[in-house]
Amino acid sequence: GDHTDLKVQAYFQYDSKKSGGITISHLRFGPQEIKSTYYVKQADFVACHNPAYLSKYQVAQDVKRGGTFLINTGMTVEELGQVLPGAAKRHIAEYGVNVYTCDATKIAREIGLGGRTNMVLQAAFFKLANVLDFDKAVALLKESIKKTYGSKGDKIVNMNIAAVDKGMDALEEIKYPATWANATE
Repeated sequence: GDHTDLKVQAYFQYDSKKSGGITISHLRFGPQEIKSTYYVKQADFVACHNPAYLSKYQVAQDVKRGGTFLINTGMTVEELGQVLPGAAKRHIAEYGVNVYTCDATKIAREIGLGGRTNMVLQAAFFKLANVLDFDKAVALLKESIKKTYGSKGDKIVNMNIAAVDKGMDALEEIKYPATWANATE
């Protein structure tokens, strides 16, 4: 929002647990001023950063027809088929949802960031969401990393920049079977 002509609005839902709890971010982008006072219920883009939530919450059902669903996981389509509830698989198939995975947790650990997946997933978001030119988004993301983490030293900055670079290339499109449209619980 700071580097485009787009207007931005964000609402957040936080778990009472705070650290380790669920957070749902409702973000809107558009050319006109946004004055919505409700959560996003049919989103162009939904990301699930914790694969354990796939079977606990109705995450996929918030993606609108032809939208994009990004899952932080290394699971194959067969493994996802075993984890996703029938209602989620039916929604994905019936609404033609584009499903992608990115194993951000694995990447963050390999880089040395532990479980901090935010930069990996932000890069994946910008590659998929088409909110702004991808190359510009990456440059702005890297600039913000230097500004935010610069005081922590070059090692931290470089790990986060590596997370962005790896997140861009770690996306896997999931080609789910047509049988998901008839999935049962």
